Formats: sequence, structure tokens, C-alpha cells
Amino acid sequence: MKKAILLFIILIINFSAKAMCGWSGISVWPSQKNISANSIFIIEGYGQSQELIKQLGKKNKIYLKCNSEIVPIKVIRILEGQYRLTQAILKPERVLLSGKTYELYIDSLGKIDKNEYEVVKWTVNSINDNEKPVWNCEPTYKTQRYVGYGCGPERYVYFCGSYKDNSPTVIYAKVFDKKNETSSDYFITSEDNKISIGHGMCAGEFSFDDESNYEVQFGLMDASGNENLELTSPIHFSSPTEDNQSDVAFNCNCNEKSNLLIYCFLVLGLIVLILLVSIKLYKRKK
Repeated sequence: MKKAILLFIILIINFSAKAMCGWSGISVWPSQKNISANSIFIIEGYGQSQELIKQLGKKNKIYLKCNSEIVPIKVIRILEGQYRLTQAILKPERVLLSGKTYELYIDSLGKIDKNEYEVVKWTVNSINDNEKPVWNCEPTYKTQRYVGYGCGPERYVYFCGSYKDNSPTVIYAKVFDKKNETSSDYFITSEDNKISIGHGMCAGEFSFDDESNYEVQFGLMDASGNENLELTSPIHFSSPTEDNQSDVAFNCNCNEKSNLLIYCFLVLGLIVLILLVSIKLYKRKK
């Protein structure tokens, strides 16, 4: 009887956790309403909607529509996150026409995904962006965070880095697990030069193990499909643990490194000046 009660309590807790997190979800990038004629798209599925992402272009046709015009879309790549997230990189099979408004349609949606997906639309501008994004300031490690929720912990590692580009840009993150010698990759967004990798209570791109150490490298890709996937130098970090439970509040000043270099040059110049003056005074005394 005690075992039955315990099992019932565990089932209730698990059901409550799933209810709090939700069963599924679908999101589309880019989020702005104007796109270039050579735009690409990213569609992400959460929870049960991950299966839909894996079936795009197979069971589920995906295309852009403008009045009677239909533009087929091909799936360039599918990346499966480590914690209930999967994304597909999509590219129209032909260049979009300037000034037209296209809507993104997905056929054969199941009942759950029909409730989750709202048709997204964009208007094409006259600019055809062919410049790849570049780093202003390559990412550097900042801090990490662990929050022990009842339904599961939140684990995030934070970095600072900035880039420049003519189109909205996502960051390619490749994480290597040193203990298991495995890697996982995903495209993520950033805000105010802050880059975070990990997962929340319900989902996330990367999952970390207390027993492992990691390294991460970053690249860039913009909404026009221009890639800068020459990966940055590896940044080493450990998994966030219960020791990292304090609130994370920080600013990313990507000029810190350049300011430090300027300061070093000024100090070096001052030292050289002092040495020159000292040498002149010494010669005069002689």
C-alpha cells in the first residue's frame, strides 16, 4: 500500500511538472517583419513539437505563399538540442520578390501543433544582403548560474561577445564534453552582447553534467544565410552546480579588452618616457 501511494505521488509530481512546462511549442526566426530577398528561416520545436521539426520536408510540407504564388522551402539542416528542443534551418528554393508579403505554411499539422503554430508573415525589402557577419569582440566567459527548481534545475553559462552585420544574426555554439568526448551544436540568439548556453527548467539547447568539464566555440550566421563559421578559440568551463545559485546580474562591455590594451600602451609609453628622461639626466651628470 505504501509503495502504491508513493508511486501515485511521484506520478502526480511528474504530471504537475509537465503541466507547468507545457507539452509543446513552435517558434520561428527571424522575428522582425521585414526580410531580405535571400532570407533564410529557423523554426524550432519544443517538447512534442520536436517530431514536427524532424518531419519538415517529409511528412509535413513547408512553403511560403503570396496570393497564388507558392515558394517551396528546403530543409538545409536539423539540429537536435540536448533538452527538449530541436530546430531546422530552412531556405526558400528561389529568391523572394521585393515588396511582396509571404506567409509561412506547414501542411498536415497534428492537433497539438495546429494549436501551437500561427502562420508567420514577412515583407521582402529591396536589399539583397551578401555580407557575412563578423565579430567586433569575440566571446569571453563571464559567469554561470544554477537554480534548483522542484521540476528540475536551471543551468546556464554566460559569455560576453558582440558582432556586426546588416541582418539579424544568430550565434552558432558548439559544446564539447571532455569526459564523454561528445559534442553538440545549436544556433542561439543573444541580447545586449550577452550569450547564454544551457537550459531552463523545461527546455534548453545544452545539458550539463556535474561530473564533466566542457569547452565551447562560437560562429555566426545571419538571416540572409551568410555564414561565418570559422569557430572562435575554445573557452573552457565546468558545469554550473548548486554552488552557483546566486542571482546573475552583469553588464557586457565588449570594449573592456580594447580599453585594457590602450591602458597598457599608455603605461608602457610612460615607462619608456621615464627611462629616456633618466638616461638624459644620467648623461648630463657624467
